[in-house]
Amino acid sequence: MTEQHIAVCEALDWRVHDDPEEDYVELEKYSPAGEDFIFGVQKGNFVKNVREYADDFDADEHVELWIEGRGKNGVPATARELVEDAEAIRDMLNELAVALAVASEKEGAPS
Repeated sequence: MTEQHIAVCEALDWRVHDDPEEDYVELEKYSPAGEDFIFGVQKGNFVKNVREYADDFDADEHVELWIEGRGKNGVPATARELVEDAEAIRDMLNELAVALAVASEKEGAPS
């Protein structure tokens, strides 16, 4: 993970939580429905790891995590909103993965 990678993340409103003593980094961003979405990846091969996380994100599984809590503690009240928000998270992850790959290619930075 490079300073360029951090700049790309921050430009897309992802907060980067990087503990120099850890070999992984956490990225955090609020979804359109207000979920404080956080995921972590290994710092080595950062761009590849973000791409793999985005590819593996399953909107249906994400909805299943929250469906029982609909309308409570800030969880959207409708299944439709949960689905739309999970799809938006998937899109946020894909946007991040593409932006990191493009920036790395332009600069010849390691992934």
